[in-house]
Amino acid sequence: MNLIAATVQAATGCTPTLAALYAPHLSDACVAYGITTTERLAAFLAQIGHESGSLKFTAELWGPTPAQSRYEGRADLGNNQVGDGHFFKGRGLIQVTGRFNHVKCRDRLRLKLGEHQVPDFERVPEALEQPRWAAWSAAEYWASHGCNELADAGEFEAITIRINGALNGQPDRLERWEKAKAALGVQPGEAPAKPVETAPEVEQDEAPRAQKGFTVAPILAALLPSLVSLVPKLGALFGSGSDVAQRNVKAVELAFGVAKDALQATNEQEVIAKIQSDPAAAAVVSKAIEDNWFALAEAGGGGIDGARKADAVTSGGDIRKSPSFWIGIALLPILYLFVLSLIGAIGSATWSDDVRAGLAGSITSAILGGLVGYYFGQTTSRNRTPST
Repeated sequence: MNLIAATVQAATGCTPTLAALYAPHLSDACVAYGITTTERLAAFLAQIGHESGSLKFTAELWGPTPAQSRYEGRADLGNNQVGDGHFFKGRGLIQVTGRFNHVKCRDRLRLKLGEHQVPDFERVPEALEQPRWAAWSAAEYWASHGCNELADAGEFEAITIRINGALNGQPDRLERWEKAKAALGVQPGEAPAKPVETAPEVEQDEAPRAQKGFTVAPILAALLPSLVSLVPKLGALFGSGSDVAQRNVKAVELAFGVAKDALQATNEQEVIAKIQSDPAAAAVVSKAIEDNWFALAEAGGGGIDGARKADAVTSGGDIRKSPSFWIGIALLPILYLFVLSLIGAIGSATWSDDVRAGLAGSITSAILGGLVGYYFGQTTSRNRTPST
């Protein structure tokens, strides 16, 4: 039984991209912790929608505010080392806050999933910001704090207090609760009874077939269209961002890696959020993509055709700005030196006529043939790239 993306989007008010990203993780976590009736799901989705700003934030926005400043040194949170207040700020869809709670969440999830299946949130607290662990930590908190039972009884106010400690933001939570119930098919005044929508099953082959292309991680597949729309230059490699299976996984991963490094982001979602909210961030990523353009083109498996397209984007059609043109110019003197050496005009080496002929033909075809093939197309049908 799976929560589908459309239900998550309608219930939490998140974007389609985030819905597709979180739906499988929320579905798995909810099943594992018994959040499977419409009463429980409606309350759960409403609360995490409020706590995370419609699944947008998985880390506490840091000021620090006066309240956040008081995290430092709090014994009840286990913050016993300098800097723990910020290091163990709230994370996840229901924010796990403090060293003690990061450790407790880790240990409880390891009991559920296995010791080696769950990151060490004490050593790497940022792992709780990832979609999988943001969802699983929220479901674990929900179940361990008795929220399933409160949802069964319709005690939504009590759930808010269990999560927030007070009734902060209760009007928004109540509004989200109504939307979540509507998304799950509950009519006003009707006892929730409709089962959760089930995602259509996809038949899987016993072994992957080569012609099906590469498999991109779901998080990258979901976020790639947004990255392409925000950094238009990537359209030269990925088009609109759809049909991900036909692109090389390495190019997709490299593009996000370049973007994360450029913005010093911890994950792919943060990259998208920063670019969407800050035009300067988009410019930084565009510059980084341009600096790594040939590596991206090569990783994309485009061969000569891909390199030509990359060169065209870089030069803008001006041959004076074409890196490949200047590389070709630099190679020509090498060709001349070899030829002069072969005919005895320079150097003292003696070559037989057969050796001269063979080397001259090989070197000439290697350099001139490569340049001609690059600019005017491949010469063998096996390597020919279909026109687009």
